[in-house]
Amino acid sequence: MSRLEFLEKRYTYIHIGFLILMLIHLEFNQWIGKSSDISLNKFLLAAALAVMGIKFLVIKKGLLQKYHLYICFKIMELLYVGGLIYQDQVVLVFEPLVYLLILIEIFSVSANLNSLFYYFIPLIVSSVMMLGKDFFLLSNLVNTIFLILSNALFIYIVNSTIHEIEKNSDKHKELLIQAQKKNEELLKIKEHMELVNKELEQQKEEMRKTSESFRNNVAELFILKETSSYIGSILEIQQLLELVCDMIMGILGVDTCSIIVYDEKYETLDFHIKSIYSHEVIENFKVNLSNSSLQKRIKDKEILINNNCRDKKYSFLEGRDVGSFVAVPLYKGNKSYGLILAEHTLENYFSTSNTDLFKAVSMQVAVAIENAKLYEQMEEMAERDGLTNVYNRMYLQKIMPKLIESAKIHNQSISIGIFDIDHFKVFNDTYGHLFGDEVLKAIAHLAQKKVDAYHGIVARYGGEEFVMIFPNVTLSEAAVIIEDLRKEIEHFTLTKEDVSAKITASFGVSGFPEVVDNVESLLRTADDAMYMSKRQGRNRVTVASVNGNNAMD
Repeated sequence: MSRLEFLEKRYTYIHIGFLILMLIHLEFNQWIGKSSDISLNKFLLAAALAVMGIKFLVIKKGLLQKYHLYICFKIMELLYVGGLIYQDQVVLVFEPLVYLLILIEIFSVSANLNSLFYYFIPLIVSSVMMLGKDFFLLSNLVNTIFLILSNALFIYIVNSTIHEIEKNSDKHKELLIQAQKKNEELLKIKEHMELVNKELEQQKEEMRKTSESFRNNVAELFILKETSSYIGSILEIQQLLELVCDMIMGILGVDTCSIIVYDEKYETLDFHIKSIYSHEVIENFKVNLSNSSLQKRIKDKEILINNNCRDKKYSFLEGRDVGSFVAVPLYKGNKSYGLILAEHTLENYFSTSNTDLFKAVSMQVAVAIENAKLYEQMEEMAERDGLTNVYNRMYLQKIMPKLIESAKIHNQSISIGIFDIDHFKVFNDTYGHLFGDEVLKAIAHLAQKKVDAYHGIVARYGGEEFVMIFPNVTLSEAAVIIEDLRKEIEHFTLTKEDVSAKITASFGVSGFPEVVDNVESLLRTADDAMYMSKRQGRNRVTVASVNGNNAMD
């Protein structure tokens, strides 16, 4: 429905209401005797209602859009209202107001004031029809002219007001449109700013990642540089591992850094730990780690990162608040040496860049450990006798002062036995030097087995002379042990190819602090006791004493 139809429909309802009220008013006046002749009025009102009814049907059919129909209906409305104005031969107030309302209705749809006076023709026609010759009476002319002018003036004022309102409305609309445009521009600026902010955030994140990567690279270079500078100091492998732990804690900010070195020979773990936790917590950690499945990582050669450790899945983390940890195996080639373990209380602490750093450090540490082990092997080779594979005299001279010093500190005993193979020259002269070498190896093997049972040491002291050291073993206990060895040698038969030979040895035993209180005296008294055994017939054990030498058969 168009605006014209919508408004006219409402106006039609209002007009019908007015007309019905006026009919009721006429009937009421007639009933009370105030008006006697109302037939003309009724006719006018009935005609007006008929016009309104027809207009309503036209609106329902959608035909009022045709402008000439609309004008015809408005003229008919003006005619019957004009008739009502002059029905009593006098101009009243109510009917002119209705005429004015109809004019307002017309000019609310079409605001062309040039045609205003055309709409007063129905008023003049109605007045002539109703008044006849009396229309030309001065009073009626004055009233009609006044009515036309007053209505025209009112319409003009209303139209001007509406025009001003519309003008202001247009201004407001224009301002509103401008405001909307500004808002749209601001929205675009906002969207642009959000996009710029998003790009800035991305750039900020990229810069953060770049900065983090740069710091990690610097840290990696620093650690690698420091580690590389210490790798040459093979003898200081313990200090190197502690230094690496310190650097990882300082640069990565972890709570605990551990380097666990696996000793393949003794199947033990050597710990190098830097931590914020107490000594008791660390000791408990060592025990738990030795019994945990983490040891598999030493041989798996796979880095393990867990950035969420709150589920108590790993027993070696008990007693510590660990949110993240990384376990990095130490290996070179097919050889595994241990692992690096770093921990932090925060979750999601370790990243891929940290992994790269740990890989680089682990390679350097593995090289250092391998070099240290190679050095130890070379040093051990230098300290061992090439023929019998027991320690040599140089190692004996190095280790004896340390053992005596340790025994003094811990208030313990040390016993030594020196023995010489009886008639060794006969073996060489009779069977040759190669057989003599076999005699030396066999006796050294028997002596090694005996000292191993007591965590002792055996060394080749001279040509066919050997020294046995028994830490934390008293003189009397050592005499019994060495007597057992003498009997084993006595009952041993060396057979090589077609040659068989029986071997015996003469022994001397001395002890600290039962007999002497220094290294030189300990070796000298044991050697003197051995020569006493030789003088007394060989194949015997002689125990040194402070006052003299006593033989033990």
